[in-house]
Amino acid sequence: MRFLEIVADALADVRAYGARTALQTVGVVLGVASVVATLGLSAGQRAKSMEFWQETGGTLKVRVYAKPVDATRLSARQRASKGLTLEDAQAIAAKVSGFDLVETAVRQRLWVSSPLVQRRYTVTGITPGWAEFNELRLARGRPITAEDLLTGAPVCVLGAERAREFFGSGDPLGKTLRVGDHSLVVVGVLAFREFYWNRADSWNALWWMNELILVPATTLTRRYLGAGSSRVDEIALRLASPEAHKTAVPALRNLLLARHGVEDFQIFDRKDQIEQMEQQGRIYDITFLVCGLISLLVGGIVVANIMLASFTERMREVGIRKAIGAKGSHVLIQFLVETIIVNGLGGFLGLVLGVAFVHGMAYLLDQVAVLTPTMILAAVGCAVSVAVVFGLYPAWKAARLDPVVALRYE
Repeated sequence: MRFLEIVADALADVRAYGARTALQTVGVVLGVASVVATLGLSAGQRAKSMEFWQETGGTLKVRVYAKPVDATRLSARQRASKGLTLEDAQAIAAKVSGFDLVETAVRQRLWVSSPLVQRRYTVTGITPGWAEFNELRLARGRPITAEDLLTGAPVCVLGAERAREFFGSGDPLGKTLRVGDHSLVVVGVLAFREFYWNRADSWNALWWMNELILVPATTLTRRYLGAGSSRVDEIALRLASPEAHKTAVPALRNLLLARHGVEDFQIFDRKDQIEQMEQQGRIYDITFLVCGLISLLVGGIVVANIMLASFTERMREVGIRKAIGAKGSHVLIQFLVETIIVNGLGGFLGLVLGVAFVHGMAYLLDQVAVLTPTMILAAVGCAVSVAVVFGLYPAWKAARLDPVVALRYE
């Protein structure tokens, strides 16, 4: 019996027993759909996270913040540490290779007066590259420049929400803002930024950009913190390349430890955060994959039971085939092909259902639908594997059937 004839016979049996075929495919459909859906949604969430990283300066960012320590447990040298300073940033730029951007920021709560409001706000003194580091975008005017930093110019750049809050619908460019005891001229307004993790989310993850009040770092230190102050609240660094991470970040930690004598700082490494996120994502993927495989396992048990019942119903048919010359291998292949066809159909339907579910959820959550060929091949491969594993015993039993016993069966 040729292989095509075996396939034709198997297709005929599948069409002849439609109800049985439907029962066999249900478990496989649900199993494959769950595998595709969970892996697709998990990959979509990771893609959304990567989109957020790119919106806020990329994946090569490293931030250093001051960290309070217990002074009662420190030595005299350690207590003498001034925390993060401008000199630290200068030492990093000079001695640590691997960073192509080293910028600082210092913050202070100050009274701000405008024609529409008077209250305390956080004012951030920055070096010019800090805006580039955070992917801040100008809507109008100009950014803070190196010349502003050199001269300690009385200028400021406002976030979109702060500009609206201070000056309403009017154009704030060129207008004066009273900050503490000094007047600052508004020279730029940042573009309004927004990023939502899904459609139902009311929290804008980039809202902090809209609330910025930026001034040159030297303006803040000279006019508000006192001449000679070198304190900084943040050192922002950008890796020159992903390969630089392995040596640059440990060198950064060692340099600061050597300068301070105590770990009174915290390093937030975005690359490490992304690696941790990917590791957690792999754990979720494995968990969801196991759940889908359990569903496929249940479907496989259903397939085996139905195939055994089918074998019992078709015992006389198998006996007649063997009596007129069909070999046991022919019967084995026919039963296996029939099982593979049924499970392949279930795998295809499950794939369609899973893809539709992923796209539907991606639309509702406002995230990218991610489906890779690997996911699809894994799901369909699992379906075929289940067909072979659980269809093998009924097929083997049919192949070994004694035709005499089969023909006597009622």
